[in-house]
Amino acid sequence: MSRLINVSDAVYEELTVLKRARNASYSEAILLLLQDRGAAKKIHTWKEMVDWMKKKDAKFHGKLEKTDHDLIAHGVSRDDS
Repeated sequence: MSRLINVSDAVYEELTVLKRARNASYSEAILLLLQDRGAAKKIHTWKEMVDWMKKKDAKFHGKLEKTDHDLIAHGVSRDDS
């Protein structure tokens, strides 16, 4: 099934250049552009990932320990266990 779309002259020229360079159809050229756009958002560089881990590490103050109020109420010490 095919549909017609309206694009500006500048977009049409860029699609034509891409179409001729890849020896593909207009549909394939548009598909390539859409796939590249989606993949680019998901890729991070190692530097970005390391910076993110360092930022996350700076906020980390150790594993939080939950207080068991039942043990405190009954006078049970954890030192004995």
